[in-house]
Amino acid sequence: MFELLLHGFPVAFALASFWSNTERKLLMLNLGLCIAISSLLAFEQAWGGVVVITVAGMSTSYRLIKNKLLSPVATYITLITMMVIVLTVNHLTGKTSLIETMPALTFMAYRFGELHCKEAGLRVCMIIGSINFTAYGVITQTWGLAITEALFAVSNLWYYMKLRRAMRTSPV
Repeated sequence: MFELLLHGFPVAFALASFWSNTERKLLMLNLGLCIAISSLLAFEQAWGGVVVITVAGMSTSYRLIKNKLLSPVATYITLITMMVIVLTVNHLTGKTSLIETMPALTFMAYRFGELHCKEAGLRVCMIIGSINFTAYGVITQTWGLAITEALFAVSNLWYYMKLRRAMRTSPV
């Protein structure tokens, strides 16, 4: 029953993402997803994913608290520093195969979007990251993660398309 709850909790956040019509709501849901997915991955003992998602939660928290974007230089320095931490932990735990580095690729897409992009760019980065993380969930048979990320990709695609339509029709 506990395992079912761990798999279901992220799915509930993903379903809620269909109502994340603002950047702030999207970031709040992403933080909730970070907490839920890191718990699920810890239960599944997918430690590379746990480290990535925990650091991701810190990045999301920064964006929510500060409510501002980083400069390009600060973004790249932050991303490189975070990636070094994640890849060092992966190396120390012996998790260096392509499968174990997939969360790091998702991490890069999400963090770039959070730290450097406004809403449309953030959603594109999250779509790319979610597709990659869906594949990771399928490969590691972490079905709650796979379903969650697939739903998150669809909801972000939906809102991205709405943003694109609004930008085309609004007079600038």
